[in-house]
Amino acid sequence: MPDPATAEFDAYASDYDAALNQGLKLTGETKEYFAEARIRWLKARLRDRQAAHSTCLDFGCGTGTSAPLLMEGFNLEQYIGFDPSGESVAQAAKDHPHGNYSFVHDADLLPKNHFDLAFCNGVFHHIPVAVRDEAFRLVHDSLKPGGWFAFWENNKWNPMVHYVMSRVPFDRDAIMLFPWEASGQLRKAGFNVALRDYLFVFPSFLKFLRPLEPALCKLPAGGQYLILAQKK
Repeated sequence: MPDPATAEFDAYASDYDAALNQGLKLTGETKEYFAEARIRWLKARLRDRQAAHSTCLDFGCGTGTSAPLLMEGFNLEQYIGFDPSGESVAQAAKDHPHGNYSFVHDADLLPKNHFDLAFCNGVFHHIPVAVRDEAFRLVHDSLKPGGWFAFWENNKWNPMVHYVMSRVPFDRDAIMLFPWEASGQLRKAGFNVALRDYLFVFPSFLKFLRPLEPALCKLPAGGQYLILAQKK
């Protein structure tokens, strides 16, 4: 399994939020706002497809921010968070001691053909380009046939994203993927790409315009994009 800056994330495991907020404060929002919005948007998209989602892999789970949101939002029976940073996984387990959560940092412990849903957010820009194909295949192999992969990434088309990332210590040297690059690698790994949406167009001071975002979701203007892909 590729190692996406494991040592760096080990170092930030105990104060990840503080480092992240150095950049996010420019948007006027917290990480919780973005995390909750991603879950709501994804839930609606999966509902449109009547997709089953009782088991979920949170790929690159970090310190487990999305764990309760995924568990509760999708009424999961099982959640497994994977991250190669052992310190981040330890922090996630400490922060979420109750409930049906499991956190692992060894890719060999991930079951094959097991999950209905895989989720990742802002993970692949930390994975070295040369080994991204391997990471996509790992997610693919963990899913059941017909399972869904919700791939969230920072939008390389958006100049504000570059500025925000430059303010976050562990994001400064990250190499983002253009949406078309991510779609191509997903197809190469054996996925069918079902949709691509863009979210987070308006910062906090323009929040009164956010009801327009569903109508704008196909324009490459948002701070992040979602590619929803299905294992063949």
